[in-house]
Amino acid sequence: MRNLALIGIVWAGTTGVPAQPGFIVHFDSLQNGKGGNGRSIVEMDGGYLLFSHQVSPDGSGKTHLFVRKLNALGQLVAEQEHTNGDPRHYAFGYIAPVCPLDTGGFASAVLEGSDYWAETWLYRFNQQGDTTHRRLLFTYPPTDSITHFIRQTRQTSDGGFLMAGFHDRPDQSTRAFLVRVSAQNDTLWTRQYGPFAGQTTSATGVAEYLDGGALMTGYRLIPGPPDDSFLIRTDAQGDQLWLRYYGNRASVNGAVRVLADGHIVTWSEYREQAWPSYWQQVMLTKWDANGGIVWQKRSHYNYYSSTTDFEVLADGSFIGTGSQVGEGLIAKFSPTGDSLWSRTYDVFHSDHQLYDVTPTSDGGFILCGRGDQNNLDPTPGLETIYVVKTDSLGCVVPGCHLVGVAEYAIELQEHLKLWPNPATDHLRLELELPAGIAPQGAVQAVLLDATGREVLRELVRQNGNTISHAFTLTPFPPGLYHLHLADEQRWLAGGRVVVSRP
Repeated sequence: MRNLALIGIVWAGTTGVPAQPGFIVHFDSLQNGKGGNGRSIVEMDGGYLLFSHQVSPDGSGKTHLFVRKLNALGQLVAEQEHTNGDPRHYAFGYIAPVCPLDTGGFASAVLEGSDYWAETWLYRFNQQGDTTHRRLLFTYPPTDSITHFIRQTRQTSDGGFLMAGFHDRPDQSTRAFLVRVSAQNDTLWTRQYGPFAGQTTSATGVAEYLDGGALMTGYRLIPGPPDDSFLIRTDAQGDQLWLRYYGNRASVNGAVRVLADGHIVTWSEYREQAWPSYWQQVMLTKWDANGGIVWQKRSHYNYYSSTTDFEVLADGSFIGTGSQVGEGLIAKFSPTGDSLWSRTYDVFHSDHQLYDVTPTSDGGFILCGRGDQNNLDPTPGLETIYVVKTDSLGCVVPGCHLVGVAEYAIELQEHLKLWPNPATDHLRLELELPAGIAPQGAVQAVLLDATGREVLRELVRQNGNTISHAFTLTPFPPGLYHLHLADEQRWLAGGRVVVSRP
């Protein structure tokens, strides 16, 4: 597992709530198995609970479920490998597949099986990530190639579940699939939607509507352009009330949320040109209860901008995630869909995809996904779990909306010491450099106040592998400050400093 400090973006202001440390963590595939995908992540006391699947390090070559506890720095505290003693493959769904339960704990559909047979199960987990219940939903004998793959699970207002994904048969086109499960884990009904001749449809997101019906979003693939996204509203029995196509050749991901006033919001993609062009935008669309578009906003036109999960925040704004030009993407939008800010997270220029974004108690966000490590990475050619913690402005280290840096340094943030903190008139800095990491040119310390104004810039001293410095703070009034340590090429480390006097 590697902790990485980011710089292409820099640091943020305070939210008025005790802030949790920002970080980027790669779960190194050499240590934790290959094929790693972080699918869902939630905040818990003292850290985070991460739901993922990856190839097991037990030598079986099977993909297994892993639930990990992380501390507040993103470091591994404990992990559980869920296999039930069988030589099977196990997989969560796709976009933020695990849902929190109103009674505490979590639930998700899980696909179990091999190359020749499969089963779909409902798993329940307690707040520590232990499996408390498994219920078989669908089974497929070796003589049949039918697969029901559930991509997202959401709890309903009566304690049951809605599950959406696709139903696949080798002799038919794939169909979008919706399942309703009771609070007692009994399957109440299943429904399939589409396709028309020659089309393939698949659901990626689901939400319960205010009347107990469902909203389901996904995509359809049509021979030749244009592919596009769809939004379906059903009644409480799963019968389709209306269907809308949108997205203009976008055919990958989509998520849906229902607002308190009955309006519907989708987070999806919009491609300007037919395949194989990868240039596209992300798109927020607000719908009325009858499927009419209230507004539709497109932004982030770039090479392969993609969308996965998004959330509605307490003030009515939206936070969405996905990827852009192979970098993990987080973007915030106003209640009317206007872009407020966005950040991307890049490690060794490898491809990254984020699948889940969850607001945290300090006003920031925790995200998870996967990193496909390229030849610039110390462990190239592997797929690893990828976790990012940001503040309320999407910054891993405070101030990224104020200052820009070209590159990052790995594994340095945890070696930075600032004391005393809170400080009165003096502050000391010490950074121990790990073996093999050396500054590129002179090292400077930059101190910003809470508004982002630079108040101090000083060269710091290096003695062997130790960078150290003493600051005089008497000219500065009490308050919050952001300290940044950088050489001529890279940001090295940084943190918050509180100046407080009697």
